Amino acid sequence: MHAVGRMLGFTIVAGMALAIFGGAVLLPAWHRRELARTQRDELAAKVWTYDQLVEYKQRTIDTIKSDPLQTQRLLMLQQNYRRPGDVTVQVEDAPIDASPLAQLAARAPAVKPLSPSLLHLAERLENPRTRRGLLLLAGILMVGAMLLFLPPNARPARRKKG
Repeated sequence: MHAVGRMLGFTIVAGMALAIFGGAVLLPAWHRRELARTQRDELAAKVWTYDQLVEYKQRTIDTIKSDPLQTQRLLMLQQNYRRPGDVTVQVEDAPIDASPLAQLAARAPAVKPLSPSLLHLAERLENPRTRRGLLLLAGILMVGAMLLFLPPNARPARRKKG
């Protein structure tokens, strides 16, 4: 029964040491990976938005080529063109249509946010002094576990002076 207690004590202390060591080593790497993933997703959303804008502009060009009424409407809108005899009414509080780019950007795929607690912990571990302290603590715990829970027959016998 004494051996089971030693093994259990060693496992608990060594497990704590490995958990601290793993956190100090893996969490900053995870943080950098997640930041890179977030940047990649943001850039992918921008690329998607511009791809959609290109398709929209291509459809507009195709419509203008084939529809003279659409061509006239576009000319009126962009060049402030009026046909002779038309009456223009200006409305001051009329809603302004958002640009196609703004409309497409609003429909872009959303970027998944990072976990705030893990993000905060990873940022704290970026500090070299904090990381060194945790690695030192993990090493002390591991050495302590090995020395405290050595089996009795693994210790060298003491010689008597005589």
